[in-house]
Amino acid sequence: MNSHLKYIVLVVASLFTLYSCEEKDVEVYGNDPYLVFEMPGYGLQNTPRDSMVFSFPVKGDECKEDTLWFKARIIGKSVPYDRAIDFVVNEETSTAKDENYKLTPVVMPANSYSVDVPLVVYRAGLKDKSVRLELMIKPNEYFGVGFEKTSKAIFLWGDMYIKPDNWDSSNYKNCFGVFTETRYAFILEACGIVELPDPQDLTTLGFYNAKVREALYQYNKTHDKPLEDELGIVEFQVWTGVGGIG
Repeated sequence: MNSHLKYIVLVVASLFTLYSCEEKDVEVYGNDPYLVFEMPGYGLQNTPRDSMVFSFPVKGDECKEDTLWFKARIIGKSVPYDRAIDFVVNEETSTAKDENYKLTPVVMPANSYSVDVPLVVYRAGLKDKSVRLELMIKPNEYFGVGFEKTSKAIFLWGDMYIKPDNWDSSNYKNCFGVFTETRYAFILEACGIVELPDPQDLTTLGFYNAKVREALYQYNKTHDKPLEDELGIVEFQVWTGVGGIG
């Protein structure tokens, strides 16, 4: 057998081996479904987020509890029967106690690939402070654990304006400056929103920058003293969204 023919045989054998391995992987993948968490919105570079921040003051004084929704999604096949989903709290990284939240049992419905999961959070006892809850997927007879990043979900809430986790690493800081509670409260009220848009939505952020600057102008014009926050007199630089970093 000449060297050219040997090369062809080697390539064909390699492709056959690779194909066989891929077929085996697909079979294992299909027989062993696992779960991932899916949080609303995306972070930098359109990567899935693993955390959610909720500030009770944005809903007004009358709001004593609220529900934070996220998804549990199957990587694998659906089946014609319900399957229980088990969660476990990471006690090392969580500060939230049982009285701060309620997480009811959840099942993956028959013939479904995802289910909405409600986390009820309470305001009582959290004046001027926040708590953190990290949930992880617990393997059971139906589901294994997927990728590390998507097998956990982190929640922060409290009776205060909580700094978004990606403020300093995204266009939030470019658009609105250094975070303070007073500044954040003013931004949300001026824009008529309860949370900021995706930091990669440059058009909307540029629009909100203009709204906030106009609101600050009107505030300072109608008050004896200019608006101040924890760092001094509040100012917002002009930012149109052009050339944002994401």
